[in-house]
Amino acid sequence: MGQDGVDEIVQKDLLRWHRHEGERILGTCAVLFVKSPASGSVKTRLRSHLSEHESVALYTAFLVDSAETLAASAAELKVIAYSPDTAATEIRGLVGERAAEIRFVPQPQTDLGGRMAGLVEWSFQQGARRTVLVGSDSPSLPAAYIDRGLELLRERDLVLGPSTDGGYYLIGQSRGRGEERAVFTGIDWSTGRVFEQTLAAASSSSLGLLPPWYDVDTPSDAAFLKVHLEATRRVGGRDGANSLRILRTLDLPPPS
Repeated sequence: MGQDGVDEIVQKDLLRWHRHEGERILGTCAVLFVKSPASGSVKTRLRSHLSEHESVALYTAFLVDSAETLAASAAELKVIAYSPDTAATEIRGLVGERAAEIRFVPQPQTDLGGRMAGLVEWSFQQGARRTVLVGSDSPSLPAAYIDRGLELLRERDLVLGPSTDGGYYLIGQSRGRGEERAVFTGIDWSTGRVFEQTLAAASSSSLGLLPPWYDVDTPSDAAFLKVHLEATRRVGGRDGANSLRILRTLDLPPPS
């Protein structure tokens, strides 16, 4: 089967899990990790082609679009986990009207693995039985991927959405499996081995797998995002509207 056939099957599978706005999957939580869009602290790898102001503007758009995706998901509890812990008012202001649908909590003050493990455990304490975590580096990600991840956790211990850079754009766990922290321990974060190492750490867990997606970290990634978002507009898509508005103003290299 060619790639076109594979893509068609994936899209049909995701469409089966499309839900009407307002519909919820009970006992579920989706957590979006974000940073305050402060100069010098976000999207520093874009600075080879973009100014500091442009990098901050683009990340701010990523954050807002990712919050829109979170709000559009069917998770019963929607959470934005922010950093630093003084950024609550700023992040709420950026999210705007959607903030009423979202709970805002500070990220634990520890390393990345500890922060993710801590938020999963926190969500279970709030009553969630299934939780997924996503970042703000994939502003084109459809909400259907979050919903599909939560559905897979009905029958699986762990769900992963691999990203094309060797990491993952989504990770989720079911409550009561007893290995909540194992998949966040001993991982070489920000390397191309994250997905591989996470699979090894979860060797005793049943696995649900989402289709690959992509993060946006480099100027070439941003250029591909622009082309992708332009294409989705031609077929009626609406994801990533804020990001596309900023991308149209930037001088970027070709995708690679």
